[in-house]
Amino acid sequence: MRNYSIHFWMLASVLILSPMLHAADVDADSVESVPAVVETTETSAAPNGGSASQQVKSESETAAAEVVEEAWDFSPYRVLVWIVADSDRVNAASVDHSLREYLDRDYSSVFRVTIEDAPAAVRAAAFRNMVNMDYDVLTSADPVLAVKRDHKDAVRIRTAATVAEFVQAVHGTPSGIAALIKRAQAKGDATVTGVAKRLKPVDGDALRVQNMWADASTEAILVNRGMAVMLDKPEAKIVTPPIQGLVSEVIEQYDKIFIARIDVSSVPGQVDVVEMDTLMRFFGPVAGVPVPVNESLGEAIGRGVTKAFAPVVRIDDAGQKSAVGLLRAAGLIVDEESPALVGPGDVLQPMSRKNDRNGDPFMIGAMDWAYLLVTEYEDRSAKMDFYAGRAGGLQGRKNKRTFRTALKVRPFDEGTLLRLHAQGDVDFPLIGYEIYEKELKSTEMTFVGRTDWDGRLNIDKTKDPLRLMYVKNGGAVLARLPMVPGLYQNAVADLQGDDLRLQAEAYIRGVQNSIIDLVAVRELYKARIRMRLQRGEMKEAEELMEALRNQPSNEALASAMGKKQAVFLKLLGTRNANQKRKVDEMFVTTRELLSKHINPILVRELEQDLLKAKKNGGKLPVEKPETEEEEK
Repeated sequence: MRNYSIHFWMLASVLILSPMLHAADVDADSVESVPAVVETTETSAAPNGGSASQQVKSESETAAAEVVEEAWDFSPYRVLVWIVADSDRVNAASVDHSLREYLDRDYSSVFRVTIEDAPAAVRAAAFRNMVNMDYDVLTSADPVLAVKRDHKDAVRIRTAATVAEFVQAVHGTPSGIAALIKRAQAKGDATVTGVAKRLKPVDGDALRVQNMWADASTEAILVNRGMAVMLDKPEAKIVTPPIQGLVSEVIEQYDKIFIARIDVSSVPGQVDVVEMDTLMRFFGPVAGVPVPVNESLGEAIGRGVTKAFAPVVRIDDAGQKSAVGLLRAAGLIVDEESPALVGPGDVLQPMSRKNDRNGDPFMIGAMDWAYLLVTEYEDRSAKMDFYAGRAGGLQGRKNKRTFRTALKVRPFDEGTLLRLHAQGDVDFPLIGYEIYEKELKSTEMTFVGRTDWDGRLNIDKTKDPLRLMYVKNGGAVLARLPMVPGLYQNAVADLQGDDLRLQAEAYIRGVQNSIIDLVAVRELYKARIRMRLQRGEMKEAEELMEALRNQPSNEALASAMGKKQAVFLKLLGTRNANQKRKVDEMFVTTRELLSKHINPILVRELEQDLLKAKKNGGKLPVEKPETEEEEK
């Protein structure tokens, strides 16, 4: 009877909580995206004196959590729009109504939208340069605790609470310490989970604190994230304190963040929007739209958001040449023309993220020179062909810390400037290299052009967004470069230069030509020597024989080739295994040619003819035809 009562209470709790949790516009913090980023939270004190992490959740809370969790294809995007404007009259409140109205036309079921004014650090970054914006730039002003990685307890230090436990002193500026405690107090914990007692003010500015990093006695410092990522010798282990207003914390609460920069100082106005995919911390291209005089700013921002938005496909199954993925919020889309859909012919950019045990990424971002081409979309699932510069990029073990997704590309420019340079040396352009385009479904290749004096070639946009480029030099294929012209203004490929292989090939061709010439010269000497011997001209025959002996021998040519081969292999080094193999093959082939055609047999035969002539009174006896000997 007791068990029955417990289960009845659980069921009632779920039924009561469910409508509350699924009310319109579910709070963004309560809905986790799938796959969700693993987050670590600070251990807070429980009412009875124990830690909250030690308390067991009630069965009703567990059941409620299960109700909240949604499937990937039925989970709407949690969207934040940050407003950045050059006028005080334009802010989040002034554009909220018209922007929501516009977005509801296409995204009412797939977006859960929040509109806010951008934090100061984001505003500064947006006004400075939206094209090169990244995660580190946005979060650079966040205060963090930088602990030396060679600290004896560095492995145990993961949170602010463990910093307070294992670090004796955290140095910072007086103003930085005061601001940290104030922001922690606003979140309900003025002690910063115990770190406050470890904070030691330094007489000086932030640069003085940063310079203390070189002191061996310094364990940790309080600086902004922008400074912390630049620390070295040793590197810093960055710990985020639990305080209010962290940009990094805001980013983790959303799936997509759109930064809208609004310029109303000119007519017509201009809105530039850039999208950040928060899971991959990836920024798309900047989408610019004009603001006509008869259109509200909210509508213009909405057009910019639509232009910048990239639907996300979760890659569930991947092979060497294909992949299958599930489209985010696909089950919520009712309009076949929805911008949140993908279809055959669309190109997606694959990305991966691998987290450590704290949920922080140690490998994240788009895969280099790799794209997915959608071939079929049915029942919320997309089938795609995989094109990459190197094989195996999508494959790998599946686990809770690894995420693989793909974002639909949006090429806005008319083309992309491709630049080739030697691997590891940006100042060594690959000049005169040939670029070919290969058809995606055939072996046909078309010549596109040659790189200029700086290793550059402009690749134009065509009706087919994905173009498969091949780099050749001296007839050898050096690289395959899948491209979407117009997606980026510039694309740089660092390749293993083929110039040394071409030098080796030129040398080998010279040696082979010398072998051919030497064969002809030796045959000419052979004919002349035998003619002199048949005439009885022994002196002239011996002079010609001496000249033949002075011609380059097999041993001399092989020795010279061996020395030259050693030089080429040394210049190629250990990193260019493929080119070393090709050079070795050329030298092996040439040695075989040398052994076959330049050998001592011809000289020995002529020396025997000289002996026969001397025994025959200075004249080579005429050999009888084989037919006459057979008749006898």
